[in-house]
Amino acid sequence: MSENSDHRLGFEPPIPHLLDGVGEEEHAINVGLGLVARQAAEAEYILHGIYVHLVEAERAYSQMAVATGGKLVKECRAKVEASTLPASCQASLTEDLDAADEEFRLRNRYLHGYWVYDDESYQWLTLKGAHGMQRPEITFIEPREVWELAERLRHLCARLLHWDTAHFGEQADPESGHQGLVSVKRS
Repeated sequence: MSENSDHRLGFEPPIPHLLDGVGEEEHAINVGLGLVARQAAEAEYILHGIYVHLVEAERAYSQMAVATGGKLVKECRAKVEASTLPASCQASLTEDLDAADEEFRLRNRYLHGYWVYDDESYQWLTLKGAHGMQRPEITFIEPREVWELAERLRHLCARLLHWDTAHFGEQADPESGHQGLVSVKRS
């Protein structure tokens, strides 16, 4: 490794000077933020597939994308409530939609907020503009919280995928190496 590489990474960063002055805690936050972004994007992708099935669209992207994040959750919730799915199926998805709404709210705080270390309290905080408010949302954050959110989003994705497969899954093509029902996003 070159003198510019960071030994904690285990690889040569493509633009090493971007890590200048980054401490161990900040490095953990940045990696955690990447995991949050990846898991949240996966959750949105799965939710879009569920939405496509709920509206019985012929193709996933035959119409303009509905939304992302919390707005996608609201759109899915409206379609679930208007669907003919059994009440127990609606309840289980609604529970996951509620969790998704909260996790996307936190994702927005972490990814769209400005992170700064407060030297007086020895803590990290995020500053984020809040809709309809005159002041930003200011919240103290522990670095582990972004990792915990990424883990909750990972579990949420598994639950959403399981729900989607159970209710809208199609028989797998044996040549694909899969068996049983699989989640299919009409494309």
